[in-house]
Amino acid sequence: MPANKKYLTRSRWARTSKFLAAFFGGYVTTSALFMGFSVLLNPGIVFWTGSYLAFIIWMALMLLVYQVRRAWVSWIILTGITVVSALVFYLGK
Repeated sequence: MPANKKYLTRSRWARTSKFLAAFFGGYVTTSALFMGFSVLLNPGIVFWTGSYLAFIIWMALMLLVYQVRRAWVSWIILTGITVVSALVFYLGK
């Protein structure tokens, strides 16, 4: 059953941007989240928990990117989460 054309993105740039945001942005955001958690909590516990949860959070962020209508909004969301996590990591050290 083919997809409804009104829900498909016509712009090649938007499709590429969403893919890059989902794949690389989700990975960087997941890494930043666990770096921020390692400052707030015990780093050993965060390491072992992160090894199991990182893939799940990465996939959730990928789904989040594709749920957002515009590619630039998804980039803003991922960048915001990454900046907050990086600030927690930086200020916590």
